[in-house]
Amino acid sequence: MRHEQKTTLKITRIVGTTSSGKDSYSYLNLPHVNPEIADDDLLEIGTMLAKLQALPVASIGRTDACLLAQEHD
Repeated sequence: MRHEQKTTLKITRIVGTTSSGKDSYSYLNLPHVNPEIADDDLLEIGTMLAKLQALPVASIGRTDACLLAQEHD
């Protein structure tokens, strides 16, 4: 059984490059998202927020977490 479900919207932004030429990232984590939200709806919100960012956006993701508990009879 799931308890304390939590969902976070994660926007990954490119902040520069490393000395080896790979992208360097910063993460904008927006917690307190309703766990019932559909992936398409959350992506639409993330896309709108990405347009407001001064930095280029590499990806938009979703993180779901919960506590798992076994039911006892």
